[in-house]
Amino acid sequence: MQRFSDEKLIQIFRNTNGNQRSKAFDCLYLRHVENLRNYFFFALGRDNEKANDFAHDLFVKILESPEKFDASQLFKPWIFRIASNMCKNEYRKQEVVNKYVNHVQQTNPVTTALRENEIRLRECLKKLSPEHRSLIVLRFKIKLSIKEMAEIYTIPEGTVKSRLFYATRELSNFYKE
Repeated sequence: MQRFSDEKLIQIFRNTNGNQRSKAFDCLYLRHVENLRNYFFFALGRDNEKANDFAHDLFVKILESPEKFDASQLFKPWIFRIASNMCKNEYRKQEVVNKYVNHVQQTNPVTTALRENEIRLRECLKKLSPEHRSLIVLRFKIKLSIKEMAEIYTIPEGTVKSRLFYATRELSNFYKE
């Protein structure tokens, strides 16, 4: 499969089932995922998590709708056009959010300080390990009980409390820095 062109691989992916289909997709993924991650990383404000999410979402789109690829076109420009459109949509979304935040800040000066604290808190959350971040979000953002969290992680409630203690302590240390 490695020797096939991108266009041939997408054709195999679209027209076959089973192992060949999977191998064709894997080959396309491995050829392009790193370049797409880099593109998203720089296009979306050097946010590694967002870049990974967007690259993943793009390949999910291909998995769900391979028929949208026009066989008369080259694959690489097509996939980067999709990536570019995804970035444009994200820019529009951020523009709307920014306009709303600016409006709220102008109508209430107290929200400026709150917004700065929120930004700082988000940055600190990004520094946490994925497990700690997940615990903090489930407990304080989603407002799940300790019991519910124990059921999710299939661990005793005491273990949830312990891990939550260490997660909040780590978050506190990052916030103080």
